[in-house]
Amino acid sequence: MKKTIFSLALLATTSLFAQKSEIKDAQDAIENEDFSSAISYLKTAKKLKSDLNEKWLSRFYLAQGQSHSMRAFSGNSQDMMSDIDTAVNSYEEVIKLGRDVEDANIGISNLKDNLVNSAIDDQKKGENSLAADKLYKSYEMNEQDTMYLYYAASSAVNARDYDEALTYYKRLMDLEYTGVRTNYIATDVESGEEVTFNSKEERDFSVKSDQYTNPKDDVTESVRGEIAKNISLIYIQQEKTDEALIAIEEAKKENPNDIAIIQAEADLHYRLGNLEKYSELMKKAVEQDPDNADLLYNLGVSAEQLGDVKTAQKYYKQAIELNPEMENAYINMATTTLSKEREIVEEMNSLGTSKADNKKYQKLNEEKKQYYSDALPYLEKAIEINPQNIGAMQTMMNIYFQLGKDEKAEEIKSRIDEIRK
Repeated sequence: MKKTIFSLALLATTSLFAQKSEIKDAQDAIENEDFSSAISYLKTAKKLKSDLNEKWLSRFYLAQGQSHSMRAFSGNSQDMMSDIDTAVNSYEEVIKLGRDVEDANIGISNLKDNLVNSAIDDQKKGENSLAADKLYKSYEMNEQDTMYLYYAASSAVNARDYDEALTYYKRLMDLEYTGVRTNYIATDVESGEEVTFNSKEERDFSVKSDQYTNPKDDVTESVRGEIAKNISLIYIQQEKTDEALIAIEEAKKENPNDIAIIQAEADLHYRLGNLEKYSELMKKAVEQDPDNADLLYNLGVSAEQLGDVKTAQKYYKQAIELNPEMENAYINMATTTLSKEREIVEEMNSLGTSKADNKKYQKLNEEKKQYYSDALPYLEKAIEINPQNIGAMQTMMNIYFQLGKDEKAEEIKSRIDEIRK
């Protein structure tokens, strides 16, 4: 009997020794970046994992986290997200055991960095659904990093996975996420370029070294209005108008004067065809931000669609004053200026051949030419801003022909032909 007990004890000791040996071999394989061998060794060690003490159990989980993390980003993983899950769970086990905690935290940090960089690469390749999954996993790894949930939602929208995006956006609203952050900036004395630092302390320390100057804090704007807008747009996409309106109302409760939320509501009514309500809200937005050229331009568009050309031109001109390079504002000024042409031409065609009609015809013809002349400066400016704007060139060419300026018209035609080659 004693001999049998001794044999069993010896067997257990031998098995434990073998497990430790497998873990050591796995660690060596990881050092050599041979994750396949490391995972194979760990599979063997896992069979009798319960016999390991905390020290070796911690080493086992650490090696498992490292090897699966390596495989996840090697390009040879059969299931990248599964490898990432295994790695994260393994590192968390290490932290629970209270040993090798620093190594586990470094592993998690590196894993997250690789995951985010991989998601960025996916976005560049148009693989937005995969990017959304990776960014959401980055958020799950540390739910304090809510910006990754925000980025995951944006990627899901780009992937047209609206249900997933809606889930993420709703969670962001529940978390009262604003996206507001402070960037700590200083100017590099040598290059003269502005540099953003990771923290205020790092920035201030660098300024004290005299290598940087002009420290400043740049506070970003809230994205809460954008989130509310995207939620409403998703509901519209899903033909859930009532839910879209509710989403906007909920956002307004928290900050009724948030210009982004006002714009979101305005955009919603625009999409629903409620142009009068859209104009009302956009006017409110302009009151909040009177120097915003885009708002004024959009007000011009809505006024034009409502048939109020005079008001539309007023807003277009204000937009141009604030942003002299706004190409579309010049184009719309030209088109609204020419909008009377059709009425004049129809009236001219309806006239008879009497002396009075001929006199009126001549008068209307002069009015038509004046509209042509008034539109030309706007078209010229639009082409100056964008020399490739063929549509504006064609309109200008036709006007020159109508005004009898054939030489200028032919010049424009040659430019169009050159662009189209």
